[in-house]
Amino acid sequence: MTGPSASPPDVSAAVQALKPQLTRMSVWALLGMTVSGIVTLYAVIASITLIEENSDGDRFKVALFAGIMGILLMAFIYGRMRRSQEALVMPHVAQAVGLTYYKDASGFLNALPERLLPRASVRKAEDLVVGQLGSHSIQLAEVSIETGGKNSRTLFKGVVAQFRNSIQMPAFFLAPHEQTRPGMIFKAWIPTDGLYHQRDVVGPSGTTYGLWTSWTDAQEAPALNSVVDILTSLENRLPGPMSLFTATSNGIEMHIALRHFRDLYRVGGLFPAESHLLSQVSQATQDLSVPLNLVKELVAAELAVADQTKTG
Repeated sequence: MTGPSASPPDVSAAVQALKPQLTRMSVWALLGMTVSGIVTLYAVIASITLIEENSDGDRFKVALFAGIMGILLMAFIYGRMRRSQEALVMPHVAQAVGLTYYKDASGFLNALPERLLPRASVRKAEDLVVGQLGSHSIQLAEVSIETGGKNSRTLFKGVVAQFRNSIQMPAFFLAPHEQTRPGMIFKAWIPTDGLYHQRDVVGPSGTTYGLWTSWTDAQEAPALNSVVDILTSLENRLPGPMSLFTATSNGIEMHIALRHFRDLYRVGGLFPAESHLLSQVSQATQDLSVPLNLVKELVAAELAVADQTKTG
């Protein structure tokens, strides 16, 4: 489930064609950071030399404040450049696999089921990818959930995928048990109030997952059993530190949250070399392939069960 190891030829050609625009973005960003640096240096020197000699403490505070604001401004300019470069390149990466890319994903975030992710005041989403996998529509985006405030902590950072179930699927909720148990403050836990615990599944590396449903029947649908088997076996197949956070279905559509600890689709930089840029595109293609391949596998499992039901 690691995806391709090299950029598709059409993406490589598109990136080469975009190189002049990426260079112009770098020039403007460098100019902005240079001006910010000069203004910051001037402000620091002015605060030290112009404030009265007997105000050493105030001079230090003003100089420190000016320095911090200058650094934040330069970081903002650089971050804005990177976001603009990603918005320029990523549509070509998504197009290579037959999908469409949008930088903003706020609408996708607002439509997510409440039980999928932790509840917190700061919720962000970007890098929305939409399209068709065969006859199935799919949406996925990068989402982060933070507590906010002075000591803000990240409760979830990862990819959330949404697609319609291929067959009639019982509503369910699946998550590692550690995600459903209240603990220390700021712990990223999901309450299971109002649901019925059906069973536990131990994954290949020892993680215990709980399966909850809105019904109490002991008989479990074959399609659900197949889907649970795939989801709980992901821990040894997902790349790097990526792991299953939660999965849920309302019987019509399914949402899967995969947690990771880095920014995906990192493309661009200040005057990036072509070889480095193509390497970034290759990594972005691989990052995109992980949830797509997972959805394909789940859809195939549902359809296999449907075929067995018809012939059984």
